[in-house]
Amino acid sequence: MEYRQALIDLEDAANHIHDGINAIGIMTMGLAQVRDPYADGFNAVWHYLIDAEQKLQKRIEQCAAIQSSYIP
Repeated sequence: MEYRQALIDLEDAANHIHDGINAIGIMTMGLAQVRDPYADGFNAVWHYLIDAEQKLQKRIEQCAAIQSSYIP
């Protein structure tokens, strides 16, 4: 049961990261709209974090699949 709880906790943490990435995305769009010189930098960071989040979610799904194959 410890593994299952750790996986749930990891998914919760990933959801918090997702919320932060969305906040950066909204900020990036706002900066682009007002033609702020930092918009491109924030956009690059935003896309980097989106890619990292997708990789994290893939690994979580793999862990969940492994876990479900071992627990009846």
